[in-house]
Amino acid sequence: MSDGSTSDLSNMSSPKILVVIIWILRDAASDKWEIKMPKKIDAISGFCVQIPCQFEIPDSFKKSLNKSVEATWKQKTKDGPDVLSSHRTGLSLLKGNVVGNILNNNCTTVFHNFPVGFSDTLFFRLQGPEPLKYTFEPGVNITVHEGVPPPLLSSYVEVMEVLEGSRLTLTCSTVVSCPLIQPLMRWNPQLGEQLTPALQMDEFGQTLLVSSQTFDVTPLLDHLKVSCSVLYSQDSKKTAQTGVTLRVLYAPQNTIALVSPSGPASEGSVVMLSCRSDANPAVQRYEWYRDSGSGQLELQNQGQNLTMIARSTAQGLYVCKVYNTHGTDQSRPVALTINSCSIAPYVICGLLTFFLILVTAVDLVKYKSLLKRLQASESLRGPMTYTTLHGTSESVYDVIQSRASRSEDDYENRNFGKPQPS
Repeated sequence: MSDGSTSDLSNMSSPKILVVIIWILRDAASDKWEIKMPKKIDAISGFCVQIPCQFEIPDSFKKSLNKSVEATWKQKTKDGPDVLSSHRTGLSLLKGNVVGNILNNNCTTVFHNFPVGFSDTLFFRLQGPEPLKYTFEPGVNITVHEGVPPPLLSSYVEVMEVLEGSRLTLTCSTVVSCPLIQPLMRWNPQLGEQLTPALQMDEFGQTLLVSSQTFDVTPLLDHLKVSCSVLYSQDSKKTAQTGVTLRVLYAPQNTIALVSPSGPASEGSVVMLSCRSDANPAVQRYEWYRDSGSGQLELQNQGQNLTMIARSTAQGLYVCKVYNTHGTDQSRPVALTINSCSIAPYVICGLLTFFLILVTAVDLVKYKSLLKRLQASESLRGPMTYTTLHGTSESVYDVIQSRASRSEDDYENRNFGKPQPS
């Protein structure tokens, strides 16, 4: 018979075998006391709290599971006080209702009045006719917040590294602890295709509000914070958000090479070439290449800056190449021009200055020599005598005429005795 069973199993497909195994395991598990519910629920003050709950009991106890079975919730420990009962209405510690059908192993319960700051563990118990009396473990921890618990993002990190060109999907979810009140969910910013927020169920039966957006990653999104928010009302205490900052990784781009000083450089002066590039992570290696005119690039040096003394042999086109872990890029050629005659104006200016100083010195010597000669001539001439002129009754004209006539007579008398030429 075992051979026949083995033959039957060998003829079954893999999915059928898996179903059989699951059925066997489930049948074996029916001899255990088990409960399925969330380990922790974050509730909001003023809202109801729903605890999704499913249980399993051994087959030998199933005949005792009837309408007379009381479903209760205990606080703090499995032997703690009862805080809610499906049959007793006199318990006033917590208000609620067991909404699940106990006969179908459903112990889902809704609580209505958790006080602010409540944080404790509740345990579910079946209280029926003998021998059906059992408190399930583990319990569920209930924590009541005054504000809204923040939603969860699929990134699970505050800073998320993504590669340029990739297509990213972010998913936002929040537990709707009170299904009677559904919050709004929004993305900021809205970057691409968005799925309308929808209700889903997690593995424990909790109601989730889920939304997602998908977009292409570009360097423009680097350091951008993408946030998801849930809103129950305009009250700030009923709003919460969670964000993630994108760190976009990309190869170098927008690489440029610069020459300082710009324009033709004087031969013998200092020239510096500098390279700039946008990359994430930052550029890890810089290389400088020179094209002297042959079209072949020759490696000159490495480093972000290249400093050199301007020589005619250094003239040409220079290109900067940059590298990081995601790729490489290079700048457009930048020309370095050397002005070999640029020193002539300085030489001419120096010569003109020299001649000007020389002429000024010669003129100064001449001036001093002339001044000495004038002083010497003044000392030889002696002091000058000035005569006082007195006024007379005769007119100046008459005096001059009389003196002139006397001068003519004297001239004739002096020449009278001289022999006359024949």
